[in-house]
Amino acid sequence: MPPQNPRQRISASFFFLIVFLLPTSLRAEERIHHDLKVFVKLENNLLQVEDTITVPEPLLAASRRSLHFQLHGRLQPVSPTPGIKMIRQADQEQSDAAAEERRITEHYSVSLPPGRQDFTVQYQGLINHPITHQGDTAGLITPAGIFLKGITQWYPRFNDDWVTFTLDVRLPESWEAISQGERTRHERKSGGIEIRWESAEPQDEIDLVGGRFTEYSRPAGAIPLMVFLRTPDENLANRYLETGASYLEIYQNLLGPYPYKKFAVVENFWETVYGMPSFMLIGPSVIRLPSFLYSSYPHEILHNWWGNGVSVNYDQGNWSEGLTVYLADYLVQEQRGTATEYRRTTLQKYTDYVTARKDFPLTEFRARHNPAMEAVGYGKTTMFFHMLRRRMGDEAFVNALKKFYLENLFRWTTFDDLRAAFSAVSGEDLAAEFAQWISRPGAPELRVGEAAAREDGQGYFLTALLEQTQPGSVYALRVPIAVHLEGQEKAYQTTVSMDDKRLDLALSLPARPLRLEIDPEFDLFRRFDRNEIPPALTQPFGAEKTLFIIPGNTDAHTRYNYRRFVESLRPFLSAGTEIKLDTETASLPSDRAIWILGWENRFLHNIQEALAAYGLSWTGNSLRIAQTEVHRNNHSIVLTARQPDNPKASLVWLAADPITALPGLARKLPNYGQNSYLAFEGDEPTNILKGRWIVMNSPLSVPVKQPDGSVVLDARAKLEPRRALADSPKNEK
Repeated sequence: MPPQNPRQRISASFFFLIVFLLPTSLRAEERIHHDLKVFVKLENNLLQVEDTITVPEPLLAASRRSLHFQLHGRLQPVSPTPGIKMIRQADQEQSDAAAEERRITEHYSVSLPPGRQDFTVQYQGLINHPITHQGDTAGLITPAGIFLKGITQWYPRFNDDWVTFTLDVRLPESWEAISQGERTRHERKSGGIEIRWESAEPQDEIDLVGGRFTEYSRPAGAIPLMVFLRTPDENLANRYLETGASYLEIYQNLLGPYPYKKFAVVENFWETVYGMPSFMLIGPSVIRLPSFLYSSYPHEILHNWWGNGVSVNYDQGNWSEGLTVYLADYLVQEQRGTATEYRRTTLQKYTDYVTARKDFPLTEFRARHNPAMEAVGYGKTTMFFHMLRRRMGDEAFVNALKKFYLENLFRWTTFDDLRAAFSAVSGEDLAAEFAQWISRPGAPELRVGEAAAREDGQGYFLTALLEQTQPGSVYALRVPIAVHLEGQEKAYQTTVSMDDKRLDLALSLPARPLRLEIDPEFDLFRRFDRNEIPPALTQPFGAEKTLFIIPGNTDAHTRYNYRRFVESLRPFLSAGTEIKLDTETASLPSDRAIWILGWENRFLHNIQEALAAYGLSWTGNSLRIAQTEVHRNNHSIVLTARQPDNPKASLVWLAADPITALPGLARKLPNYGQNSYLAFEGDEPTNILKGRWIVMNSPLSVPVKQPDGSVVLDARAKLEPRRALADSPKNEK
């Protein structure tokens, strides 16, 4: 049975109705082809379609000329083709999820007479599903715009395998329509416009969006680049065209030819970031964010290789998001020289958000629904590809990606297909490597101790004990090590293999070792020791239990607004969340995350004491954070710390002035998880300061005991610089 794609949000309980199976890879002439003619009445939300469907003979033979398809429940299909028998399937006993799905889906069987491979279906009906508070819809036809996807069930869907299509659309004269593939017709006639899109490239669904647009275009080599804006803006369009051309060049050089006939950026009529094959749909505010061009934009372009071009068998785990993050979001940080910090943040999210109860193997990842799922499905997968690259080297890593891409284009694929490509290029059997990171939940935890030096002839000998401390079985690791040497500007760097819980390190060195660092640049996927990372908002947001303490000696209006703030944060917190007044609390418990709210809170001194080592200066109604003076008036401040008696539990102080800033803080704080401190201005509120506390005493960076028993505490040398996997876009500022 074809794998299920989370983008479609289709209930699994319906797929038992499909009585024939498709091969995982079919030649173009063996795929179902749709020839769609579409007309819409925008003011009535009305869709009218004539679809001529051609079924390959092998599929007809396999199904004994009897097929099943799904269609939106409001679209009543008939077939004018002679000899065709089409019957709506009777209701069957179904689960609640299936019953919910039936609100927009009906199931039909169709039988073709001998010698017939094509038939026509005609249907019409209303498509008007409201946009939910999460920003989703099952489909819309309105005067503001058109949005039809696979989940809309707006055309007969025989299964979730690939199809080819032609799509003719007639719209009002001022409108445009965009779909996958190549635009082969674009004619304005009196009273309307006629547009045709053709996709000889297989697609797992057919998308159609429309609206009043101004179109901009330019070629990127042989690939037409297009931008469709709801409000004319040539400068904005040119930025997307220029940057898009740069990223298409980067990814074609890195991975192989772009798999489609065009790439288009389309402004949506509500806030979205949707990536479809050969185009993306971006909301009106998001598309104008300057940072979007070098963050999510390359990510969505790259999805045309991973996820769209090479598709994911979601039943066996979603590899696509992590690989796309690694070659887009992470690559941008490599190009900017901040990749080490990105890896540290990735590992901190896993450490703070993912408890043993929330962990799972990558084979079970489908899509992200909360920070813990993102930390595993995106973060762990990203780090897995980074470890493969470090093991194989850049050239072999890129060659393996090219092989995987060219051999699996327009196929459903799994981690096993990736393993086959990487094993073939590396010349190694990587089954065990994939198994421990892909099929096993959890992560290794490291500890180092007993680092000591002794003279060894003309040089020195360094010994230390390296341990894996995680519960459960051992990981086979390649552990990066850096040693800071006396009188040396550059650190000595090496990698050691570790396939037991204990490893006695023994290194022969050319100069006296002063400091030993294990995994100094965060190249291993692992769970951090708390003292390796600074306090940050990821820790309280990932806590199993949380206590919010509201100041009791403030007015009722202030207390009410702090309570509403907590309620707004609940979707981002665990179920074990409690609210108390400070007058109801004798002392702070050390077994949970604690949020101390307000300047008047009687526990404010606890956060001051916990952060004393970070050099904060408190003066009445202001404080100095990282050399920046922040006054109480018109500012909201957030500080994170760890509880002195339990570093696994966090302390947060949050105070809002004005109190009307609290709703905005509730919306924004989950997006600032990697930060230790924040300051906002006004009731919007607008961020004016953010940052992370320094790491004081990492247990994986230890001074080396010298032969005379002394240690040198301030030894620091430079680590070897690294090149990015690809150069920056030519026009990035």
